[in-house]
Amino acid sequence: MNKQKAILILLLVIPLFFVLCFFSPFLIYELFDSSWYYSEDVDIGPLDYSSVLTKAEKAGYEVEGSWPWPGNSSGFEPGDVPEVRKSFGSAVLVQNIRLNCNENSELMVFVCENGTAAGIGTYVAISNFSHPDPKSPLQLSEFPDDSWMLEKLGLLLGLDKKASEKYLDALKKAAQNQTWDAEIQVNESPDFPAVYTYLTENSDNSSYDKYVLGLYGYPKIGSDTKEVFFKDRNQVGSVRYFIPKAEVVTHDKGNRYIVELDSSGKVRLEIIMHVGSSGESIPEEEYRAFFRGMFEEMGLSPEGVDDFEFFHSSSRVW
Repeated sequence: MNKQKAILILLLVIPLFFVLCFFSPFLIYELFDSSWYYSEDVDIGPLDYSSVLTKAEKAGYEVEGSWPWPGNSSGFEPGDVPEVRKSFGSAVLVQNIRLNCNENSELMVFVCENGTAAGIGTYVAISNFSHPDPKSPLQLSEFPDDSWMLEKLGLLLGLDKKASEKYLDALKKAAQNQTWDAEIQVNESPDFPAVYTYLTENSDNSSYDKYVLGLYGYPKIGSDTKEVFFKDRNQVGSVRYFIPKAEVVTHDKGNRYIVELDSSGKVRLEIIMHVGSSGESIPEEEYRAFFRGMFEEMGLSPEGVDDFEFFHSSSRVW
């Protein structure tokens, strides 16, 4: 009797197993498939990035992304450089500055966490890209001329000749005990305004390289942009910026509304509809009104929503 029951159970379970295997992908697809609205980036003009995110949090929205807190290890304040503030907003940070002696040698200054109680430190490094063995020390013969090094150390850190000589000696000593390049920590902060003036006055062209791209070709949270300066097609130097970027998120009727913005004033809007909403839609006036409400609570002009063109996809697999 028990044997017969076992056979009957198997006869029922085996076909059921094959049915589930065949239909499960379709069931899962229907379960997780949803409609999606999105816009391209729109430059809404200057904004107070920190204030906007603070107001968003006070309004009860979720804020995900990068905040330019004091001591942010992603870089240092650029100081009074109107051109940079205008291009990237008040919250932009400088990640590093590179000055090129020739196509092989560069001097770099950057700020990062150093593991001490102070939290962050300023570092200076010299590299030679023609150095034959990355595992061997940089030779003094691979350094640029002392006159160039002294001038650029003084420029980068706002030093007099005596202080520049001290750091140049320290770099040469460091080169004996390090590999690939020579790096030291210094007590000074970078003099970015002076460096930026030097780069603009000693170049005839510049360009931007934006990288660290995410899905759909948009920059990830916290985007990197490098400004490269040229003279007679030779690179004079470069500055790598960190542009804080965040997502402000809320939900309505099971749909996820997202305002993605960076400190330069670039904004992108997105709606991810509820699970299983494939083929469904939201009236345009309804979702525009919702975004206007978000803008108002974040301290942005509600009328700015009218500048966005939305695209709709009837299916999106999460």
